Amino acid sequence: MSTTTMHLRSPAELLAAVPYILGFQPTDSIVAIALKDGRVGLTARIDLPAPDHPERAVDALMPALLREEPDQVIAIGYGDSAGHAATVLDGFAAVLAEEGIGIRDRLLVTGGRWRSLECADPGCCPPEGTLLEQDESATAVASEFVGQGVAPLPDRAALAAQLEPTEKARLVGRLLDRPRPRRVLQPRVVAGIWARVLDPDEDPPELMAQDASWATRTLQDVGLRDGIIAWLTPGTLKPADLPDDVQAVLKLLGPAPHTSGDPSVDLRLRSRLVRLCTLLPDSHAAPALTVLAAHAWWHGNGALTRVALDRTLRCDPDYRLAQLLTLMVDQGISPTDR
Repeated sequence: MSTTTMHLRSPAELLAAVPYILGFQPTDSIVAIALKDGRVGLTARIDLPAPDHPERAVDALMPALLREEPDQVIAIGYGDSAGHAATVLDGFAAVLAEEGIGIRDRLLVTGGRWRSLECADPGCCPPEGTLLEQDESATAVASEFVGQGVAPLPDRAALAAQLEPTEKARLVGRLLDRPRPRRVLQPRVVAGIWARVLDPDEDPPELMAQDASWATRTLQDVGLRDGIIAWLTPGTLKPADLPDDVQAVLKLLGPAPHTSGDPSVDLRLRSRLVRLCTLLPDSHAAPALTVLAAHAWWHGNGALTRVALDRTLRCDPDYRLAQLLTLMVDQGISPTDR
């Protein structure tokens, strides 16, 4: 799994990084960040529960946190009402303490300001809070993410909207609704299709409807679907366990993208997978969405994994691989836990 090291030295810097870690600006949310050996681990977000049901934050977040076994947790509440978010943070912190998990900090973000509930010094944490944009080092953190080609969306709905079908999906749907060709595609043909779909160049050609439809047809073969996932997410599946024709396709595709050592390659591959999913109507989208979810999960992008799985299960509630990935995400299982 590719990683980028970044040192966060203050709550302001952490708060600047959270939208980039999640992929969108959190609002009306509780975010739990697990710390282990001084490193940021699991970052989980849920919608802020109703004021009369703060325990729902505990029910949603604790299973994954317990599995992570963190040394400490930072809990962040985002909301229009400081009292509402603070009440939920208090209940969440109490349960963490009962489980023997330390609280590094509880941060409250409201009205464009933040303050620490663990800090009673008004000189450090004024009661009215500190403007989020006030810290120059926080701006530097955001700039570092932007330099890596990462930018957060306004909210989770905007992230989910990126995976919805476009107008071109109607054309691809018509191609897919035609009778399935009787001939079996040779490995070199399948590899050629996927090489065009997953073109990692900085300025790749437009993904054509014909390629999108053929790639989607190939994913109806579970072995090939699993092979593409294995190629994109090394270590999740053993290539030797895949059918011979699938192994032939992977060999023709060449070295896996993670061997490039360039994180931007993975971002471009993700962008191509997202584009493929937007070209597919719901009736045909489940396999491609699950490939995208697996790729996002392997790279630690929980927000994209979730929205991809949400659309997958909307398209096909019985799609088994999506059900399995959803269970793994719910339980906080990371790729390294396999």
